[in-house]
Parts: sequence; C-alpha cells; structure tokens
Amino acid sequence: MSRSNSSLITKARDFIRSAANAGFDAGRAWSVSPIWHAHVTRKSQRQFTLRERLKIKYEVAEIVFARSLRTSRAPAVIVRRMGTEGMMANLLHVVEALHRVRPDARVHVDWRLAGDELGFRFGAPGSDVWAGLFRPIGASSPPDAFQIDGPIDWTLWGTGKDHLSGKRLQNHRDAYHRTITKWIEISNQTVLARTHRTYAESFKGRFCIGVHRRVSNSGVANLQKNGKVPSLETLLTTCNRALRATEKSDFVVFLATDDADAVSAFKAAFGARLVVQDNVKRTISSKREVHFRDWGELSLSDAEDVLVDTLLLSRCDLLVHASSSVSTMASLFNPDLTLIRAYDAC
Repeated sequence: MSRSNSSLITKARDFIRSAANAGFDAGRAWSVSPIWHAHVTRKSQRQFTLRERLKIKYEVAEIVFARSLRTSRAPAVIVRRMGTEGMMANLLHVVEALHRVRPDARVHVDWRLAGDELGFRFGAPGSDVWAGLFRPIGASSPPDAFQIDGPIDWTLWGTGKDHLSGKRLQNHRDAYHRTITKWIEISNQTVLARTHRTYAESFKGRFCIGVHRRVSNSGVANLQKNGKVPSLETLLTTCNRALRATEKSDFVVFLATDDADAVSAFKAAFGARLVVQDNVKRTISSKREVHFRDWGELSLSDAEDVLVDTLLLSRCDLLVHASSSVSTMASLFNPDLTLIRAYDAC
C-alpha cells in the first residue's frame, strides 16, 4: 500500500470516529433535553408540551452534532468564557471541550472579560480570569480557529446532571478526570495555599462530609430534575443519616454555599465540627446569585473562593449535593468521591 493511500485511510478512519462520537453527543443531547424543569416566562412557569420538547430535542441534537464534530476535527480551537454562566460552569465547558479536541490541536482558553458578561464578572473588562487561576493552555490561536460557543455534553448542564447513574456515571467521571489531569493545572498560589491549609487543619485524619448548598431561588430550582432546591432541613437530615450509616465519631462537615441563611443553620446543627469559608460573598433567596452581581462588585478573589470551595469538596469522603456545577466539578476532580443526591419530596 502506498504512503498516500495509507494516509487517506487514516484520515477516513479519523473522520468516521469523530462523526461517531459527535453522533453519540447528539443522541445524548436528545435524551437529556430540555435541561430545565419547566418552561418559564416573565409571568408564569409551566411544563413543556410534547411539541416543545421535541422541537428543543431536534434543534439541540443538530447543534451539538455540528459543534462536537468541529471540535474534534479543528486543528486550532479557542474555548471562550460563557458570559451568562458562573465560575464552575465555565470550567466544565473548558473540560468538555478539551475532552474532545484532537491530539495535535492547538488549544487556547480565552477567559478575557469583554464587559458584556451577565454572570461571569470576576474582574474588570479586559482581565484574563483563566490566567489568574490556571496555567495557560496554548498561546492565542489564529483568527480562523474554531471557537466553541456552547455546551457539548448535555449531562454537564442543568437537569442533565441527574441523567447518568451507577456504572455509566462512574465511567463518565473517570474519563473526564483523565482529561483534567492531562490539561488543567491550578497555578494560583492563594487557592493552593488556602486549600492545603484548610485540609491540613480541619480534614486530615477525619471523616469529612461535604455539602454544597445552592441558594433557593426559582432559577436554581428550574435546573433541578424535580424542580425543587433541597431544603436546609433535607440537607441536614441527609447529612445526619450518612453519619449514622458510617458510624464515624471523629468527623467534620464542610459547607460550601452561596446561601447566607445556610451557614447559621449548619452552625446550629454541627457547632465546632462545621468547616466553612469565612469572608465569602453570599446571597439570599430573594436576590440574585453572587456571580450575577454588578460590575465592580466582584474580582478575581471571588473566583478564588469558588475554586477553593470546589477543591475542598473534592477532598471530602462524601458529598451531599443538588444539581450544580460546583458539585459536578468536585466529582470530576475526584472520581472516587461518594455522591449523595439530596431530594425534597415532590
């Protein structure tokens, strides 16, 4: 066989493999969509009709197939920030893109703030949030590089986070963990030092239950499979049940939360056994989530807070959680972390 024929066969095989993977991503997007519990308008919330569901499924599957195929075929790729999302959702987007790029691709993560972001305002316009937290991945790519402009793996978004379970979920976590290990390195020394210090002073040698509590508002509720944010009572009951099952006497509970009300409730329940970051911006259910605050109210230090919370959750023995990018990212940082999904009764 000539060298040219061999090269053509290799290219054909690569394309077929990419198309098959894109088809898998599209099929998964079809299965998962929509990734919201209900259709929301300014005045009401209602369940999707069958026609609406099918329309969303078709449109999303078509978009995801093209996006996945181009990501895996492009010689140069730029992963830009998603300006409507928070810190960990953006990191999940980077991970899903890196998981699909071809081995020889030139990749650049561009988290420079343009000033038009709605939910990713960790600094002043022009700031490079990625460079402030992580080792840069590649230099800036050429102008004709493929820019990944949206999600690919729908199981990392919204209600899709509850789509996988059992062995399928474990394989999913293991695969993404390998991608994280290969590509992503935290370079922010403040984040590394704070994480190490808290682990050494509070976690090491003890059984640790991690809890991620999202603020209970309608937007967060609509990203839960049952349309409900687990109540504080449900989270506390779930923690106590897990502690009884493990029969551990020397334990701590690490709470990562943007909910100001959750801190006092957990302190009342666990006292000195509670570990929680102090001096972190939090909110209440009647107000917007922290990452949606106005320009000038957030800085890189707020992104550091989220990353520290996520890393510490990943170093717990088990994690009590709802659907959230923080808990998902923690589960990918540590695929051996035991997950307990907290549900309120429907």
